[in-house]
Amino acid sequence: MGKYVLLITIGASAALSMYAGQFQSAQVDARNELADRQKLIVARQMARSAYASGVSEVKRQLNVGLNQCEQLEGGTFELTTSPLSGDTVQVRAVGQYGADGCSCTECPQYAISGEAALEPNGSFSALTFDGSLGSASLSGGGKGPVISGNDAAGKQDRNGVSLSESGDEATMREEFCGRQGSDVQGIGGDCDVVHDPDIDLEPLDAELSDLVQNQATHEESELCTGKSSVGSPKDPAVVKVENGCKLSGKSGGTGILYVDGGSLTMTGNSEWKGMVFVTGKGDFEASKGTPDINGSVVFHDGGSLDMRGTASVQYNSDRVRQLREEFGIDALKELIDSPAGDEVRMVSRSQGAVGPEEAPAGRGRGGSRN
Repeated sequence: MGKYVLLITIGASAALSMYAGQFQSAQVDARNELADRQKLIVARQMARSAYASGVSEVKRQLNVGLNQCEQLEGGTFELTTSPLSGDTVQVRAVGQYGADGCSCTECPQYAISGEAALEPNGSFSALTFDGSLGSASLSGGGKGPVISGNDAAGKQDRNGVSLSESGDEATMREEFCGRQGSDVQGIGGDCDVVHDPDIDLEPLDAELSDLVQNQATHEESELCTGKSSVGSPKDPAVVKVENGCKLSGKSGGTGILYVDGGSLTMTGNSEWKGMVFVTGKGDFEASKGTPDINGSVVFHDGGSLDMRGTASVQYNSDRVRQLREEFGIDALKELIDSPAGDEVRMVSRSQGAVGPEEAPAGRGRGGSRN
C-alpha cells in the first residue's frame, strides 16, 4: 500500500512540475509577445510621425525629394519620396524599434505608404491658358526665362502654369519644362504645370472687352513707341493692342494690356505691372534683355507664347486685386479668390508591419539627406 501511495505522490508531483513548467513557459511567451507588440507600437508611432512630416513637406513643395534616416529615442525612422512622375509622388515612412540605425533589418518595423497627387488649384496661375494654345516656347541660357506663381506680394502662391485643354497637357508640359525644370515655379515645385479642365475665361474676356471699349485710357500708338510708360499704381492704364506693339528700353507701365488678335513684344528692361490678357489668337513674345511682367498673363481662345533670355512672368496678387477693385471686374474676383492651397492631395494610403524581406532597399546608408 505504501508503494502505491509513494508512486501516486511521485506522479502527482511530476504532473504538477510539468504543469508549472508549461504555465511558466506560457507566461514567458505572453511576456515576449507583449514586448514584441509594444516594440511594434513604438515603430508605428515613429512611422506615423515621419509620414505626417513627409506629407507636410510634399504639400509645401511637391518635388522636394526626401531620403532621410534619423535616430530617435527608442528607434529610428526612414522617410523617402519618389521622384515626381507626371503629377504624383510616392511617400513612404518606416518606423523601426531599436538603436541600430537604419542598418537593422531584423528589428520590428512598421511602414506607411501613400501617394500625393497634384490637382488644379482654382483656375488661375501666373500664366493661365483657356482653350487650345497654338504654341509655347521657353529658351535661353543660364537662368533662362522664368514663370513663377510664388506670390511677389507674399499672400497667396499660385501654380506657375495652368492649362485647360487635356490634349495640351503632355505636350505643353514638355514645352515649358523641356529646357530645365526650374523655369516654371510655384506651389507644385519645379516644372509647376497643371491641367485644369474647368478653366473658363470667357466671362473675364467679356468684361475686359467692354472695359477697353468704354474706358481705354491710352491709345496703342502712345504706348508702343518703345519709349513711353503709361499708368501708375494709383491710376492704372487700360490699353487695347490690335496690331504689333513693341515695348523696349524702359518702356511699359501699370494696368491692363488687352491684346486682341495682335502681338505684344517686350525687350530690353521693359516692364508691365498688372495683367496682360491675350485673346483672339494673339501673340506674346519676351526676349533680348530682362523684360518682366509683374502680375499675371492670361491667354483666352488660343494664341502663342515665346519667352527667351532672362524674361520673366512673376505673379503678384496685390497688382491683380488692385485692378479688380479699381475697375470692378467681377470675373477676376472669382478667379483670384478661388482656393490655392490644397493643390496636393493624398489619394491612397496603406500601412502595416513589415518583415526583413520587405525592408526598403537602401537600408544601411544611414545619415540624412533632403
